[in-house]
Amino acid sequence: MKKIFLILTGIIILILASQVVVGCRSVTQVEPVVVEFIGSDFEFSLPDKWEGGTKDELESVADELEDLGQKDLASKVIENKKLLLFFGYDSEAASKDGDVSNLTITGEAAVPLSLDEYVDLTYEDMAEKYEKSGYELNIIEQQILPMGNYEEVSRTLLEQDIEGVSTGVAQYIIQNDSDLWVITFTSDLEKFDENIQAFDKSIETFKILD
Repeated sequence: MKKIFLILTGIIILILASQVVVGCRSVTQVEPVVVEFIGSDFEFSLPDKWEGGTKDELESVADELEDLGQKDLASKVIENKKLLLFFGYDSEAASKDGDVSNLTITGEAAVPLSLDEYVDLTYEDMAEKYEKSGYELNIIEQQILPMGNYEEVSRTLLEQDIEGVSTGVAQYIIQNDSDLWVITFTSDLEKFDENIQAFDKSIETFKILD
């Protein structure tokens, strides 16, 4: 996995969140999880109506978003393609010319810290970046727990306000040997509580391939 600094994960949330509000009904469909993506050294599943692509496919993803009328979001994907291992979005919401729930996957290799140490440093730094930018960030829930294929997954639920737009963020960090994978879902704050179950379900399918 190419090294991508997690320290920039907060920046990715800041850049994309203004484009990703209003969670769609399809996000709340926990069963069946039918859309499977196999990416660079990982695989996972998402609810129906979601689409996306791995690092090498991001230009095609951006083209699809432009075709759906989501030009601003398409531009943000291209601007951040060096940081992203995967970008996914609710295609049903995108096709309606509305704001779109999405996910990003980033990562960092050869991390000399335990998961809990890394999580503490990361969110301290993220909070400082939000404050300096004049944005609001509130951590609602944070824990390390077993999920899916892994005994320890950092699961953090956040609320953020960026230029008057409020969104909910579910961020999961998985450590595999010394590598870290960061999966971030963002959706409209009002729909976030009903969407979180679907996000958790997707993380339970996440598997790092040897």
